Amino acid sequence: MLVLALPLGTEVRAQAGALRDEPRQPFVNKIVILGNQFFSDDDLKKQMNTDESSFFSVFRKPRLRLDFLRRDIAVLEAFYHANGFLEATVRVKEIRQLENEAFVDIIIEVEEREATRVEAIEFGSVGPIKEDELREDLVLKPGDPYNPSLRSADVYSIKRNYFEEGYLGVAVRDTATVNGRLVRIRYDIVAGPVIHIRNIEIRGNRDSKRSIVEKELAFESGDPFRLGKVIETQRNLFETGLFTEAEIIPENLNMSERTVDIVVRVSERKSAYVEAGFGVGNILGSRVLGEWGDRNLFGTGRSLRFKTEYSFGIFEDETLNFDNLDFRVKFYRYDAQFDQRRLFGTKLLLGVNAFFEKDATVDDIVIRTRGASVGGSRRLNPRTDVLLQFLLERIKRQAPDTGFEDSRSNLVSSAVRYDTRDFILDPRTGIYRDVNLSIAGGILGADNDFYSISTSVQKYYRLARRIIVALRARVGFADAFGDSSDEGPPIEARFFTGGSNSVRGYDENSLGPATLTVDPSTGATEETVLGGRALLLTNAELRFPLPLLARFRFSGAAFVDAGNVWRSLDAIDIKHFRPFADRDDVVQEDYRYSVGVGIRYNTPVGPIRLDYGLPLKREPGLDNARFHVSLGQIF
Repeated sequence: MLVLALPLGTEVRAQAGALRDEPRQPFVNKIVILGNQFFSDDDLKKQMNTDESSFFSVFRKPRLRLDFLRRDIAVLEAFYHANGFLEATVRVKEIRQLENEAFVDIIIEVEEREATRVEAIEFGSVGPIKEDELREDLVLKPGDPYNPSLRSADVYSIKRNYFEEGYLGVAVRDTATVNGRLVRIRYDIVAGPVIHIRNIEIRGNRDSKRSIVEKELAFESGDPFRLGKVIETQRNLFETGLFTEAEIIPENLNMSERTVDIVVRVSERKSAYVEAGFGVGNILGSRVLGEWGDRNLFGTGRSLRFKTEYSFGIFEDETLNFDNLDFRVKFYRYDAQFDQRRLFGTKLLLGVNAFFEKDATVDDIVIRTRGASVGGSRRLNPRTDVLLQFLLERIKRQAPDTGFEDSRSNLVSSAVRYDTRDFILDPRTGIYRDVNLSIAGGILGADNDFYSISTSVQKYYRLARRIIVALRARVGFADAFGDSSDEGPPIEARFFTGGSNSVRGYDENSLGPATLTVDPSTGATEETVLGGRALLLTNAELRFPLPLLARFRFSGAAFVDAGNVWRSLDAIDIKHFRPFADRDDVVQEDYRYSVGVGIRYNTPVGPIRLDYGLPLKREPGLDNARFHVSLGQIF
């Protein structure tokens, strides 16, 4: 093994001279950092442009660029200095060439030395806001490494507290006294007078009535000018869906009169619209959608829309075979929806809907539903929504276990949703939680008495720049009560799983309780899935870029899925959760596992994904593996 050993004080440019005669720079095998205690290796490597080889760099390994490396050393030192280690030094200790001479290891040595820390934070004067309230929002605390940029951030934090109380003219003078490795920070504040809003002018609302904008204002004439109210107003205006821009502009600040004028300037979206789209459900079917609507009826802020959706199968017997094309409508729905924002002056969104639907997505089961609903939703904060809906349905069912049924359901459903995802269509960070509850019958009347409850959690972690770990867990339970207790919940209230959006590698909605039926024309025996009362679903997916194909908007995924539904809670047994079993030993109650890989083509509306799933537990007659094609991430 050839080692390019460098003295401790050797500059990187000396190493550059040593490698200058090489026809091509070697690949970087790994980066080793020595001497760092306060910051981890990962923290420091994130600051660098120089990359090391990894599992995902099979086709395009990073090469050693000495100009990049010189810059990285300077960046690492600046990073330490900015975080209070003012005497820290960073240097390349060694570039070690490996035996095959195509790869090198880079050894970087850090001498952190003792950090310069904040000894104390003092306030010379604070004005009307209590010192304790100001201290709570400070980023720099006594004992922390001293960071000048964080001190600047704390100055803005102090001003923000005063802006919230209407002190627009607040002045903050900050000083830092250095004594060895200790820093004392002092803030002197001159609050000035409270500024009140004098006039409010609304501009840009050509079609929308002035009252529509006024209802979204979180302030009025005579109020103190508070920054939080300005931000709330902007959020309210965007939430209406009527405007592409919403600006709150203070004008004519008069310190002697202690007043300011406010201009609310909006830019309206086009009121009427027509939309069309398509989606891919899996290799068996696709969807076509169309919608016409008016989001600002007669300038009142109310909306009316008509929507239709069709889903159709492509291949006979749900098998990918272009010799057996068989277009069949598996699902369609027609909706008419009216929405009224700010019911009774509150932030409650009222929705009234009438619909007709046919669902034949589960083989041998057809459900036709017509109904109407009225509901409301309320956003508690930017991350949390609450929904409540009352629904009247007339349902016609056709299923092997029940034959033909015609019944009515009156139900109330509610949901709470919490969402911090950075991008709903293709999340990279954040979390999503929901809880859903529905109750039908009982004091609500009609023919069906049942309830269902479900909850799910989705979490997204960023491991590297474009490497994402996505996790999901979902549980649910439904059952009947009262006069329906002997029959169980109707089939539309049961849970189904398996397929492209749940447990890949298995057919769509194929898992769980099933019954055997005989085709009278052929005498063949078929298994028909009936759905279950209990559901458990778990998914883990690693999403990563594909070398060489990333520039063409392709990425990859590897996944582990698991799930099933059961007739009842009593049917669940710990032995059903074993990961492997012989085909002859697999039963309907077994928790099913699958593994697989996929490729995604990323579009502005989310990825088109092709997944190949391999079921780990399968009964006789089940395919060894299965392709799935869908639009959008699985979750």
